[in-house]
This record gives sequence, C-alpha cells and structure tokens, in this order.
Amino acid sequence: MTLWATSIVAAAMILTGVALLLALRYSIWRDLDAIAAQRVSYVSSLVEHGQLRGLIPSTGGEADVVQVLDTSGHVLASSDSEVRPGSRSGFPHPLPPRLLDGHPMTLRNLTGIADGGDFRVTARPTRVDGRPATIVAAVSLAQSQRTLSSLTTALAIGVPVLIALVALTISVTARRTLRPVETLRRQAADISATDPHHRLDLPSSRDEIHALAVTLNDMLARLDAASAAQNRFVADAAHELRSPLTAIRAQLEVMARYPDAERDPLMAAELLEDTERLHDLVEDLLALARSEDPAPRRPHTVVDLDEVVLAEIRRQRGPTGTRIDAHKVSAGRVRGDAEALRRVVRNLLDNARRHAAHQVRVALAEHGGAVELTVSDDGAGIPPEDRTRIFERFTRLDEARSREAGGSGLGLAIVAGIVTAHGGTIHADQDPSHEEGGLGGARLVIRLPPAGQPD
Repeated sequence: MTLWATSIVAAAMILTGVALLLALRYSIWRDLDAIAAQRVSYVSSLVEHGQLRGLIPSTGGEADVVQVLDTSGHVLASSDSEVRPGSRSGFPHPLPPRLLDGHPMTLRNLTGIADGGDFRVTARPTRVDGRPATIVAAVSLAQSQRTLSSLTTALAIGVPVLIALVALTISVTARRTLRPVETLRRQAADISATDPHHRLDLPSSRDEIHALAVTLNDMLARLDAASAAQNRFVADAAHELRSPLTAIRAQLEVMARYPDAERDPLMAAELLEDTERLHDLVEDLLALARSEDPAPRRPHTVVDLDEVVLAEIRRQRGPTGTRIDAHKVSAGRVRGDAEALRRVVRNLLDNARRHAAHQVRVALAEHGGAVELTVSDDGAGIPPEDRTRIFERFTRLDEARSREAGGSGLGLAIVAGIVTAHGGTIHADQDPSHEEGGLGGARLVIRLPPAGQPD
C-alpha cells in the first residue's frame, strides 16, 4: 500500500514540478519577447522618421541590446555605446531564417553582445537609406535562468523530502489502520480445536474491521455448532450401531458354544431381523450423509411426484393392516432427484404407519405456487414443543423409543435434508379432529417449488 501510494504521489509531484518549470519558463520568455518587440518597434519608428543615429537611445534596461545590421552583418546603429558603427556584430551572420520570419528565438553563448550569455532575440527586416537592413533586439536570459535554477533546486530538494514524508505518513497510517486486523489474525491463530468456544475480541471502533470481527465470530460460532453436531452425530451413530451389533454377537456366541437344533433356527431368525435393522440403520446414515453433502449431486429432472407417491402407497399397503387413504392425491410436478424424493415419501409413510392407530391419509396438490405434500395419521400426534425437534438426528419421542417400534430417529432428519436441498420446506402440525374432517393425529407438510420455477 505504501509503495503504490508513494509511487502515485511521486509521479504526480514530478509531473507537477516539470509542468511548473515549463509554464514559468514560457511565461518569462513571453514577457522577454514582448520587451524585445517593443524595442524593435521603437527603432523601426526611428528609421521611418529618419531619426536613426549611430547610438540608439537606451531605455534604462541593462539587459536590453538593440542593433541595426546591414546585409553583411556589420553594425549600422547600436544601443551599446562601446559598439561603433561599421564594426562586426556579435550576432551570428547570417541570422537564422526562423528569426527573420518574425519568430523570437533563444540564441546561446553570444559572446559579443553585452556581457555575453544566452538571449531571447527578435528581428525585423527594414530599409535604411534605401538599403536593406535588419533590426535585432536581444534580452538577456541570465536573470530568468537564475530564477528557474533556484526553483529547480528547490523542487529537487523539496519533492524528495515531501515524497518521503508522504511515504512515512501512509506507512504509519496503514500500519495503525491494519493493527486491529493483525490482532484478529493472532487471536484467530491461537484458536485451536481444543478451545473451539473462544471468540475474537471486537475492536472499539464501529468500522469495517469491527464488521469483519463480527463476521469471523459468527463463522466461528457456526463452525463450533457444526463440530458439536458432528460429534453428537458420531456418538449417536456409534450408540445406535453398538446395540444391534452387541445383540448379534451375543446370539452368535450362544449358538457357537451351545448348539441346539431346536433353538438355533429361532435365533437365526432373530439374527436376520437384527441384521436387517442394522442394514436399514446404515442405509439411513448413508442417505443422511448424502443429503448434507455439499458436493454436486445428480442432475435434477422433472419428476411426477404423484406417481412417486402412488407407487410408494401401493408398496406399503400390503405388509400392514394400516389403511392408507390416497383419494386427495392429484397431479404435482417438481424438479429434482427422483430417487431422493422417493425416499422422502417412503420415510414419511413409514413414520405415519409407525404412529398411526388405524389410518394414514396422503394429499398432494399445488397451493400458492408450490407443490404441497401432506401426510397425516390418526395417532397421538406430536406435542408442540417437539414439532421442530423431530427433524433432528436420532430424535425419537417417548412412544417410539422401543426398538420394536422400528424407528432409528433418522427418517425425518433425512427427509428434512432432502427437502431443503430441493429448495423446499417441511413442518409438523396437528391434523384437524375427526369432527372437522381430519384424522386428529400428526400432520407433516412438505412444500416444493413446481417444475415450472427454478429451484
């Protein structure tokens, strides 16, 4: 920051200094050219009135020199009393064509004019006694050169000093401004996995650095929550997997140590049941991991959700005596992963059958610009304080805590993850009572964007 800012300031100051010198020189030369033009006009007037003598009257300017030259470069008249008529002029012969065309010029190192040096020279052709001649006026540049030299020296000293001062100011200001950032960096580096609850100190100033610290603290809080959720998930998964594995191992050890032809087939059936439950739990864990994986998923296609719902209802009507009412299932098309949406419907129906007394009702329709899927049952319902918690991992309400009830507490968490990934929402509610046309139990409602709208 200091390097770039100083470079820009230095370039600007150097360009400004050069422009100042050029502008001052132009202004000085313009004034000197005006003086020389006045002298030429004065001598020209003398020539026209026949009043030209060998010595041209002086105007009092010691730096002014006026001479009238013939075609051979000899002096006809001069403002310098030491220059005699007929002598050789100190001006170059012949004069530059540009000077004779009326354009003032700078002639350097003129030794025969006044005290010598550099002069601004103006010339005008004329005729003296009928013969061609040239009036030449010169103004010394010595004073203007001293002025420009003094200014150049001042700029050569002052500009570097000013640039250094600017660089120091920018560096100190930048370091002071970035000091809170360095403090935040050190504090962030000190936060380790063993102390995930530590947060960054907020700067006292209410500026962008304060906003950055707030954002970083929010990020640390999210990371802390995600880490805690992951640890809980691992612990819960280990606990859920340990129980069926322990039961399977115990039963296998009994069968291996104490074979019994009558008992072993019964224990094998129980082992198969525990294995299937373990397999379902592993599948649920994998499905939950896939639903929360931020990596790109399979391309979304248009899915007829009503066909998926009716297919799952037909699959689940046979194994149990729970009646599933599908009369309110109408057309509904969404854009998404057909297999994931099939798992959503399957988990909702499994959950409803598990808690229903006799009946489950499924409804599908478009409402308010969304495809709405509702699954209700005639069970005990969900207490209001648990209607959000049921979508968390390994959440089982009191009535479903027995292993025979079949729930692992992952089904609705998987549903919530898939629905969220599809840009939808899910919530639990109480179904209206039988008198109001409902079933009186739990009601789970999913809203998904229709196929005609982006996800």
